[in-house]
Amino acid sequence: MGPSNEHSSGHRNNFDLLRLFAACQVMLSHAWNWLHLGDSLDGTSVFNLLFSAPGVAIFFVISGFLVTDSYIRSSSAASFFVKRSLRIFPALFVNIAMMEFALLVTGGLNVTGILQYLSYFTVYILTAARIWAVYFTYEPYTMSGFYGASDPSGVLWTLTVELTFYLTLPALLEIWRRWKRAGALVVAVAALGSWVLAQHFNITDKYNPFLSVTAGPTFWIFSMGVLARLYWHRVSKIFEGKLLWWLATHLAITWWVAGTSAAFISINNAAPVDAFRIAVLAGLVLSAAYSFPRPNLLRRQDLSYGIYLYHMFVMHTLIAIGRVGHWWLWIVEPVGTVALAALSWALIEKPAMKLRTSLVARRLSVA
Repeated sequence: MGPSNEHSSGHRNNFDLLRLFAACQVMLSHAWNWLHLGDSLDGTSVFNLLFSAPGVAIFFVISGFLVTDSYIRSSSAASFFVKRSLRIFPALFVNIAMMEFALLVTGGLNVTGILQYLSYFTVYILTAARIWAVYFTYEPYTMSGFYGASDPSGVLWTLTVELTFYLTLPALLEIWRRWKRAGALVVAVAALGSWVLAQHFNITDKYNPFLSVTAGPTFWIFSMGVLARLYWHRVSKIFEGKLLWWLATHLAITWWVAGTSAAFISINNAAPVDAFRIAVLAGLVLSAAYSFPRPNLLRRQDLSYGIYLYHMFVMHTLIAIGRVGHWWLWIVEPVGTVALAALSWALIEKPAMKLRTSLVARRLSVA
């Protein structure tokens, strides 16, 4: 979920591959829990490795870096928002529409009035937050039917956070553009404030449904990518070609923590030890992006967003038909998810990105 594979300095990188890795980590970790595929492996080395590099944190660091780069290279704030919108909303619209239709035909959706439902659907699409759509309009779900749940996804909260990040970042970067040192200080202070806020508000806090799914409690993770991009010309030597050093540090810390508590890194409560480990993980991500670059390895096929959007829908479908705990689900779940992600990329995301490219080119030709 981000701009192109190269930023303005011309460096080739592995960000596309890292986004794919992060999406797969989220998918496999959810399969581990929801499909009960890892019940016998909790606390093992496999568990430690899978949960020591949370895909959500990786996405946020990469997003902070690439979206900052995208804004810096955009001709205006309007151009930036158009590019972001074309990357996010077309695939999101189809994803939510498909899930809502599945709920409708299986008895999980109760549309009492078309205009009322359209208002709900509009808020849902624009914010990716079902909880906000329900709050501002009405509750259309029966909490029954085939899926037996009101939300066969459950992961879109991270996209809501991402959207609020897009709205707040331009203000910070405009300060940085005018006063470099003051701007960096503002970003750092905002990051510190976000980390403090995370001690009190997180995604599991049902009494704060609005603040908990904004960039407020998570901006401290985005800020690692933001500051790295703003000062890449100064800090790049710390990361480029240093992958093995960063990986060794990450693994050493993971195994040390696993021996004292658990290897799982939580972004929900932002405990000091988890914040430190996410900072090391951020360094590992940036180093992996600029060590041994293979930008053409995926042949410009970006399935990460589609995997993120559809993996829980596939999972909830398997749960609804009673298929949990079987070893072969390790194959069925990824294959089904990747198939939907490939369709999303080919039919929706790729055409939208071509439109984005043509709009940018047209704007440059006019200028």
